[in-house]
Amino acid sequence: MPSSFTPRLRLEMQAAGENLNTWGAPKLNAVIARLDFAIAGWTNVALTGDYALTASNGDDEARSALLKFTGTGGSTVTLPSVSKRYDVMNGAAGPVTLTTGAGTVAILGPGELATVISDGVHVYKVRATEFGGARLSGIGDPVSPQDAVTRAYVDAQVFASFSGALPGQAGNAGAVLKTNGTSPAWAVLSTGDLADYVADQASRGAAQRAFAVAAALAL
Repeated sequence: MPSSFTPRLRLEMQAAGENLNTWGAPKLNAVIARLDFAIAGWTNVALTGDYALTASNGDDEARSALLKFTGTGGSTVTLPSVSKRYDVMNGAAGPVTLTTGAGTVAILGPGELATVISDGVHVYKVRATEFGGARLSGIGDPVSPQDAVTRAYVDAQVFASFSGALPGQAGNAGAVLKTNGTSPAWAVLSTGDLADYVADQASRGAAQRAFAVAAALAL
């Protein structure tokens, strides 16, 4: 019976009585070297378009533990359809989409670091950060937490953590935090904002005066 290879890391498994006098060197040494690469190996890929990681029974990219993408970005990178974990750095100019060719994909924005896992069909982003930063990110959205629980926790903690003293952000002096109901942003109040405030206050004042008059007449 000839040697066979493991399905995920493609490591050679020796058959009984095979490779006499070569099992230790080079056979075993090759397996040890590939395990070393699978645990701590680093692969750089310069993207100029869509790309598929090479996977074979020899040395290959897909066995790597850590992947760094550079180049233009805006690319889809296809992973082998086997369960595997990667630590990924997107040093490309655009986003990188990781896929097996089926199921859920993981998208990394430019400058993002993430741990990515695949079950052989779907690709999931476990955690993410920016180079030197601490930005969470989720599947399909490089700037949002991955799940509703995380988003709810962040929403609940941000203003509580900085009660009365929001963190300073350079370049936003004189601005206020405004929201359109979906996305908050620092902005300078416009005359339209002030006109709405004046109209609102006038409406409230009229209602209060009407209530006071009605109460007085009732007495």
